[in-house]
Amino acid sequence: MPRKSSSRAVVLDRGSPVIVIRNRSKLTDAELRRVVRAVQKQVDRDFFPLWGWRARLLYEPKRAPARSMTLVVKGKSSQYDGYHVINGVPVGVVFTRDEEQELLPLWSVAFSHEVLEMIADPGANLYAYGHYVTPRTRRRRSAYVSFEVCDAVQECTYRIDGVSVSDFVVPEWFEPGRPRGSMRFSFRNAVDAPFALAPGGYMDAQVGSKLITVDGPPLREKRRKKRHRHDVRKARFG
Repeated sequence: MPRKSSSRAVVLDRGSPVIVIRNRSKLTDAELRRVVRAVQKQVDRDFFPLWGWRARLLYEPKRAPARSMTLVVKGKSSQYDGYHVINGVPVGVVFTRDEEQELLPLWSVAFSHEVLEMIADPGANLYAYGHYVTPRTRRRRSAYVSFEVCDAVQECTYRIDGVSVSDFVVPEWFEPGRPRGSMRFSFRNAVDAPFALAPGGYMDAQVGSKLITVDGPPLREKRRKKRHRHDVRKARFG
């Protein structure tokens, strides 16, 4: 699917958001329903108490509710996991297989990642004033940090009913005045300070007229880098 963005206002129902799940992969309905149930539990049990936001996940409804978002589960992976805002409606894409058509072992983590970020910032257009640390000099630089709740800890996972899901940062991660070590800054306590990045994590930050990507410490195991919603943000700045 080509990556598309739109300057049109997001038109989802913010009062009672719904994410419709479409299966366009080789996964069986039973396999995907199991993941949907686990991620719904994550949204209600783990995410909502900390963020105050939630959404209802609907698997393959005969008629999608008006102004609902859509998350499409597809087969073969591309360079990036996909995210689009088309005619004001957020549409996410999660891939279950790599370029060799092998099933990705942690595709459910990407699914969880996309759901939580669709809830927190469906238009992929929110930012918090904060900072990043330059990789070489380790200096702190001011920036507007994209409001992505999973990117910083995207390689940190946990399990719900046997399904692997993504860790996520808490609201205080976006508050630069919080002291290091004063609280858990992600649900699974993977980072210890605002705007800190876990191994394998990253952030997109707006510095002047440029959108840059800042990587966290490398993982011991080399993996394909994921940039979940970088393209739709970059498109807004030409």
